[in-house]
Amino acid sequence: MEKSKMLLVGLGQGAGNVVDGLLSKNSSYNGLFFNSSSLDIRPLKNANIGKNVYLYPGTDGSGRDRTKSKEMIKDNANAIGTLLKKYPQTEVMVIFASFGGGTGSGAIKTFIQIAASAIPTTKINVVGILPSLSEDQLAFKNALECWNDINSVMHLINDIKFVDNNKRNTYTEINNEVVESLDLAYNLMGVHADGNIDKKDSFRINTADGAGVVLKLYDGLKDAKTAIDFAIKNSVFSQPDTYDCDYLGINLKIDGYDANEIGKSFEVYRSTYVTYNNSFNVIVLGGCETPTESIKLIKLALDDKSKRKQSRDKARSVIIDFDDEGSNNENNSDDTLEFSFE
Repeated sequence: MEKSKMLLVGLGQGAGNVVDGLLSKNSSYNGLFFNSSSLDIRPLKNANIGKNVYLYPGTDGSGRDRTKSKEMIKDNANAIGTLLKKYPQTEVMVIFASFGGGTGSGAIKTFIQIAASAIPTTKINVVGILPSLSEDQLAFKNALECWNDINSVMHLINDIKFVDNNKRNTYTEINNEVVESLDLAYNLMGVHADGNIDKKDSFRINTADGAGVVLKLYDGLKDAKTAIDFAIKNSVFSQPDTYDCDYLGINLKIDGYDANEIGKSFEVYRSTYVTYNNSFNVIVLGGCETPTESIKLIKLALDDKSKRKQSRDKARSVIIDFDDEGSNNENNSDDTLEFSFE
């Protein structure tokens, strides 16, 4: 894909961190940051107030309140649409949002609708960041509501990916891996005597309708099948139940894994593209089925927390019994005072 014709949009703090990482990785991307708090913007190296940042006026954060976020984006819909129209050359818009938060979670459905109206020719991709199973009840509830919002506008979305926050120990590790994997996917192109992947091929793979899968193959494993299995296990993205896909892109190190063996590992319904390079191994699948296991686990986690909350008996006052008779007599006396007011 042509990076200068890509627009990366970060809705909220968590999403903004990923967009900032991609812009640091390659300055050819265009990026926009949307937020309700200037404090979330300040740490970002590539966010410039007045240039590529939109702060909802008169707000100071959403407090993870999706309803508040929905109201904010609806109040600013015209201004946001006008801003997006300044990027008419955009071929692919990638919208990032943390599903368990407030600003991005509550805004993403309306933002997708605004984007589709503002730039009707653009392909809209979504990268949804799911909460880890160690987070709280509100994060789970927000994520499930956001999931339903996304599904109600799925007809406007081309490629969609979900980040699994359970796959690393820290958010920094997750963000770094997401940035590296997506940049590899968007840099899928290559020219080689045994196969080429051009910008149009990469565009077709990365914007196929359905879920996208990015797999980094590590060197030194005994064969391609082992490398694929390890890449699936190590991926920070939620994985589909099956790896049937419309398009398969393979870009491998020269004299490394066997591309034919990799191709046989997947059911591809349209086209497979292969090329070679000197530094990395990446496989990109376009048009897979939507992965649902991660969201089912979030629903189970929410149900579990809800049950424990309902069974919780919060003790507020406790009467202590004394074995000593003297203590009992002294402490069992009725010291209750009665008040009357005229």
